[in-house]
Amino acid sequence: MKRTRLCSDCGTLTGFREVTEEYERGEVRIRISGIPAMVCPKCGSISFPAKITGKIAKIAEAMFSLGEERNKGVITVSQE
Repeated sequence: MKRTRLCSDCGTLTGFREVTEEYERGEVRIRISGIPAMVCPKCGSISFPAKITGKIAKIAEAMFSLGEERNKGVITVSQE
């Protein structure tokens, strides 16, 4: 995975780091941490590699299904 690239919003050199993202569907909210992303230090823009985006979608869908079974709440997935 390439560790740097230019930000598509402001042109500043971005850097690789892990981020936390939250997603919401109805009354279910999930939080996934430890996601590898390219982050711009100037404007804060975040982008994910394509292979990571697919993995996030699969994890989020599984967690939403679990949350819907529980009716509502917050589910946190973290990498330690």
